[in-house]
Amino acid sequence: MSIATFINMRVHNAEQFRLAPSRTTGNTSLYLTFGKVDSWANDASPDTANTSVATQNEIWYNMIGGKRIFSGDMVHVIPRYDWTANTKYIAYDHMDSTLYNPNTPFYVITADNNIYKCIANANSSNSTVEPTSINPATLTQTSDGYVWKYMLTISDSDLMRFSTKDYVPIRQIDVDDGSLQWQVQDSVVAGQINSILVTNPGTGYTNSNNVSVDITGDGESIAATATLNVISNTISSIQISDYGYGYTYANVTIRDAGGVGQNAAARAIISPIGGHGSNPLYELGSGYLMINTTLKNSEGGVLPISNEYRQISIIADPLKNDGANVSTNLSFLQTHTLTTIGSGSYNIDENVYQGATYDTSFFRGKIVSWDSANGLVQVINTSGTPTSQSLVGVDSSTTRFVTKIVEPDLTRNTGQIFYVNNILPITRSIDQNEDFKIVIKF
Repeated sequence: MSIATFINMRVHNAEQFRLAPSRTTGNTSLYLTFGKVDSWANDASPDTANTSVATQNEIWYNMIGGKRIFSGDMVHVIPRYDWTANTKYIAYDHMDSTLYNPNTPFYVITADNNIYKCIANANSSNSTVEPTSINPATLTQTSDGYVWKYMLTISDSDLMRFSTKDYVPIRQIDVDDGSLQWQVQDSVVAGQINSILVTNPGTGYTNSNNVSVDITGDGESIAATATLNVISNTISSIQISDYGYGYTYANVTIRDAGGVGQNAAARAIISPIGGHGSNPLYELGSGYLMINTTLKNSEGGVLPISNEYRQISIIADPLKNDGANVSTNLSFLQTHTLTTIGSGSYNIDENVYQGATYDTSFFRGKIVSWDSANGLVQVINTSGTPTSQSLVGVDSSTTRFVTKIVEPDLTRNTGQIFYVNNILPITRSIDQNEDFKIVIKF
C-alpha cells in the first residue's frame, strides 16, 4: 500500500482551525491559558513539554487563568526565506514532490516585504539580483537569469504582529480591496506554461532558423523558440513568447528542419491549478498558523498580577463551572478565590489547607495571590472542596476564617487541550503586557 498526503490537507486544516472561533453557528471557544507558579527542576531550562494524559491533568492543576483567542488573532504563516545574494533558490516545478518539504526555498521575501515565487533559476545558478519589479500580471526576469512571480506584499501591521525571524504571514484575499495582491489573483491565467527545461541539449544544431519547438497538450496558444549554443551546437534554453492557457499536461518536441541536429529534449513546467498567484496559501504551502495574543496586565481586573507563571496552553471549548455550557468569557480565572477574616498574612506561593493537618486535610492548595487589605486568597493546585472554616498557611502558620468562596470559572478537565509550552518564568505586573506568538504546524 502506498499513501501520500497532499499539502492541501494541511492548509485546509489550518484554515478550518483559523475560522472555527468566528463561525456563525457551532463556533469554537478557544483560549490561551497560563499557570504553574512552582519552579521547574531547573528554572533556566524548563522541563520538556509532552502530550501525555498526565500533562493534560497537570495543565488544569497548574492553571491560573486565560484569555480568549479569536480568528483575528490568527493568520497563516510560511517559513521565512529572506532573499540573500549568491544563494541558489529552488525553481517551481509541478513534478517536484519535495517542494513543500522543510528548507526548500522556492520563494523569497525581499527587503520591501514582497514575496516572489521562483519560476526559473538560471539552470540552478545562484541568485545575485534581488527582484524588485512589481507587475501583478506578468513575470519578472532579473539580469542574473532568474524568473520571478510577484505574489503579494506583506502589510506593516501583519509584519509587526505576525512575523518572526523564522516565519512571515500571508493571506488569501476574497474580495477586491484594491491591493496589488488582488490584482495578482484577479489577473491570473490557469494552466500556463511559464518555463521549459532543457533536459538534453542534443548535438549538431547549427542553424536556429531550422529549429522549431512543438508543444502538444490539452491547452492552447503556447509559443516557444530554442536558443542555440553556437560553440557546442546544442540547445541552451527555450524561450517562451506566449505562455498559453489551459494546460494540465504538455509534451515538448524539438525539431531540426535541416536534419542535422538531434536528440535535444525538453520538459514543460505547468503552473499550479488556478495559476501562479491564484491562492498563495496553497501555492506556498501554508500549513502553519501563527496565533498572536496578549495578556494585558489584569485583563480588566480578572487575572492576578502578583505572581509568575511557567506554562501556557491552548484549550478549546472548556465548560463553565456549571459543567454544562461552553465558556464564552473574554477571560477567565481558574483559581479558588477565598475571602478570609482574622489576623496575620499568608505568603505568596505557600501551601494552605483546611483540616486538622496538611496531610489529613480535606482541602489544600497553593496561594497565587494574597490581598491583605481585603483578605482575599487566590489558590491553585487544589484538591478537595473548600468550606467556611479556618484556612491555615503551612509556612506562615497564619490561620484565618473563610467567609466566602468563589469557585473557578471553568470545570476542570473539560474541552480539548491542543497545545502546551513549558517556558521560562514570566513575572506579571500591573503595567505589563505579555505578547505571545505561537506557531502551530498542521
